[in-house]
Amino acid sequence: MRLLTATPLKTLAVAAVLSSVFALTYFSIDGERPPLPQAMPVAAIEWETDASGQAAPVPRSDSDIEAEAARPIQKVVEAGRGDTLADLLIRAGIEKAEAARAIDALGEIYDPRSLRPGQDVTLTFVRPADGVGSGAFDAVSLQPEAGRQITARRSAGGFSASEAKRPVIRQLAHFSGTIHGSLFEAAFSDGVPAAILAEMIRAYSYDVDFQRDIQPGDRFEVMFERFVDSNGRVIRDGDILFADLTLSGEAMPIYRYQDAAGTADYYNANGESVKKALLRTPVDGARISSGFGMRMHPILGYSTMHRGIDFAVATGTPVLAAGAGVIDFAGPNSSYGYYVRIRHDAQHATAYAHLSRFAPGIRRGHHVAQGQIIAYSGATGRATGPHLHYEVLVNDQQMNPMSVKFQAGSKLAGKELAHFQSLVHERAGWLAQTPLSSRLALAREK
Repeated sequence: MRLLTATPLKTLAVAAVLSSVFALTYFSIDGERPPLPQAMPVAAIEWETDASGQAAPVPRSDSDIEAEAARPIQKVVEAGRGDTLADLLIRAGIEKAEAARAIDALGEIYDPRSLRPGQDVTLTFVRPADGVGSGAFDAVSLQPEAGRQITARRSAGGFSASEAKRPVIRQLAHFSGTIHGSLFEAAFSDGVPAAILAEMIRAYSYDVDFQRDIQPGDRFEVMFERFVDSNGRVIRDGDILFADLTLSGEAMPIYRYQDAAGTADYYNANGESVKKALLRTPVDGARISSGFGMRMHPILGYSTMHRGIDFAVATGTPVLAAGAGVIDFAGPNSSYGYYVRIRHDAQHATAYAHLSRFAPGIRRGHHVAQGQIIAYSGATGRATGPHLHYEVLVNDQQMNPMSVKFQAGSKLAGKELAHFQSLVHERAGWLAQTPLSSRLALAREK
């Protein structure tokens, strides 16, 4: 739990405000007051820095003293993994009975069980007359979502809850840059938020191998929703509306579109879903250590046909189902070691070998979803070290996974396609009108 105390320091404080097209960021550095002389009452002293750089006491007016005495003390606590709202209040020194009454009041407008890790909770205390300690607990407040603040404040007979909403302004954020290392390095250094990057990478992962397809000089572009308050401060980022990767000179634009049934997906310019029947790779960020074809077998010592692809990964790396389907086999399989085979349809299957263990519930006849963890990599069977052996089978014949043309996802048609095409035209206009934050990405060279 992080604990921050908000106390009024008027003098030894430096504040800097940085603004950009998309956000305002505030920095504040609070200095420490030097020990107070015992001969002067604490409440009557403020500290300043004189011309020599030394801190010196400055008497304060009665109105300043009265204003500070009336100002409450606030503490901000951050929820950790597994924390409840009651945990936060009790650890901050609030009695259990008081905490329970405040949480019960909040429960009228908010479900305390929805508290998430990283959520900031503000606790307010009455400032004691003698200036010592935190005083009586007065209120608890938090922002469960952008633009909404809820508070439980002490009132006659207990606590009462209230909520305040501030206007949230939807804007568009537009970024573009050149890739010199990885897409993540380039886009993140250019200012694209990590969550937006992760979503963009997921959308492209059906067609792009991010370990091998990205080349220096490739480019990216992305436009997404950004929600700010009336002062221009970023509250949160929303959905990606448009993205483009230009790889080896070929542009790959995609658009987020919600169909008539309310299902949102990413589509290429032709109205084809970016989702494919199979993922390009069943492990994240892996290096190919052995390709498909003839090779010198590392154990047998003579040339044999390698009917799959080996990915060099550490033992215990999660292995994902390349596509939705039914488990056809799960268990020991001779030189393959621990082995899983998934039947996707009448013609297509995928196989995963040399596993260290299976994920819970993985057994023959079990249905799995695309991207679901089915096992963990290892070195069982005939293997010289930990890796994943991956096969794609077409009509029960092993094929080169890198050359198999994966089945395209759904395609829009009729009124849906016409609506999507008008959306593409609209997004083109937005791109032209939205200020572009474009600079050479500072990613390190490979």
